[in-house]
Amino acid sequence: MLEDMADVDDVVFEDSQIGKGMKPLAQHGTVVVGADGTFTLLGTQGDVIDSAPITEVSAKRMGTTGGQTVRLNLAGRKYNTTPGWGSSLAKWSGVFGTSAASKTLVKLVESNGKREAK
Repeated sequence: MLEDMADVDDVVFEDSQIGKGMKPLAQHGTVVVGADGTFTLLGTQGDVIDSAPITEVSAKRMGTTGGQTVRLNLAGRKYNTTPGWGSSLAKWSGVFGTSAASKTLVKLVESNGKREAK
């Protein structure tokens, strides 16, 4: 069962690497799927890199990274992110921590910001 994001808090992926192609934009950025239906990429200092309505965002896990990195398209603007990769714990836990975060991020985007009810 999925519920509207308006009924829940924002979903935040901290310590995310964010880039545009091969150009890194944030080593410790944040990806936010907002309860208000927005999708926002924030830089290391909390500055807004880009934002779009969740209905205009697509996401796909990249096989070349073992599914850790997510390719994003925000209303035609392309980015890539590895949720959780900037944290020291993720470096020690390897693929497992970031892969689960990537799966969750893609699932949220595919469901237009809705998530399974608890």
